[in-house]
Amino acid sequence: MNAYPGATGARLPRWLLPQDWPMHGDHPVLATLHFREDGTHIEPDRDVSGYLALSGALVLPPLIEPHAHLDKTFTVQRSPALQPGLLAAIAAMHQDRARWSADDLRQRARQALDWAVEAGVGLLRTHIDWFSADAPLAWQIVGELQHPLCTLERVALAPLTFFADADQAEHIAAQVAASGALLGGFIHSSNWDAQAFTHLLQAAERWRLDIDLHIDEELSHDAQGLRWLARYLQHHPFSGRITCSHGCALAQQEDGEAILDVLAQHRVTLIALPLTNLLLQDAVPGRTPRQRGLTLIKEAQTRGMPVLLGADNVQDAFCPVGSYDPLDTLFSGLLSAQLGAAFDEASALICQRAALHDGATLLANDFVIFPAAEAASWPLRSRHRYRLKQGICYGESTNDA
Repeated sequence: MNAYPGATGARLPRWLLPQDWPMHGDHPVLATLHFREDGTHIEPDRDVSGYLALSGALVLPPLIEPHAHLDKTFTVQRSPALQPGLLAAIAAMHQDRARWSADDLRQRARQALDWAVEAGVGLLRTHIDWFSADAPLAWQIVGELQHPLCTLERVALAPLTFFADADQAEHIAAQVAASGALLGGFIHSSNWDAQAFTHLLQAAERWRLDIDLHIDEELSHDAQGLRWLARYLQHHPFSGRITCSHGCALAQQEDGEAILDVLAQHRVTLIALPLTNLLLQDAVPGRTPRQRGLTLIKEAQTRGMPVLLGADNVQDAFCPVGSYDPLDTLFSGLLSAQLGAAFDEASALICQRAALHDGATLLANDFVIFPAAEAASWPLRSRHRYRLKQGICYGESTNDA
């Protein structure tokens, strides 16, 4: 398989380009990409013999799915939620878990991973339900999945109550560390326990684990998760990275922005999940929802916090729709959170790997190409895409695109 040494005519998003990049009217001029051992070097477009001609196609780094649930996915047909809202969805999944054989888990998770890669995802982080002292079957099955175009990361998703005992918290953290994964937890008003949260953080620190939390997934003024975390970090700085998903309560709390002021100083990344949160929050039978259920996306960005958008659940009791396509997630966020220009600004919310990993580079000879799209209508009318990694095309012959 031949590899191109570079590409010409790439329409890159404004956020990815240097501040002094030349403009053509209101848009950046096209770029030439040079694929080198130390990454991709870019310059204003020029004709280079032997390079792949992109002819103005939209180009992004590989997409990120920062928050998925491969163990729950594709179960809605057999285990739908019987009522609207988060707690009813949790009950439905508890019932479905009895069907989680190795073959069942492997088939559903593999299909999900394949869908994500087809959409251009190069990094997928999945939470795995952890309802026992020892690692569940799904932890092993998902850990065996591999794909040459996508890095798969696991997060142990245990209820906060599982960390109430310090020894059990250590036991869970040790297993997670042995897997090279992340420690997580479900933190909600229904299970709030400050001592258990302390044990979770202390165990992660001792085992040098990054943390990825389901936290304050509710529209409650009294939710304590992020408020307590901010106070804790002021006195006990954490050496690893902390990712906080959901955070819906922030939009209801008078001190929500003050909480963000603290979290922004402690390497905390915020993950907004518009599809599932819009569906589950303020869900009352027979009534149109009054509240959006979103976290403070723009306020976090203003404070310099890394922010990403994730799909969360796909075709299960929590979200009966979904696609593993970050463009669908982004479109939902564009409307519900009233984000800025889709391609030139908001696309960063589904691409920036540095939001999850220190030192990650965006120009690593790996791109998603949208050959028939235009910036004005993207991400709509943009299903057609392929991957260009290390100069090799995956998904289609690009010069014919």
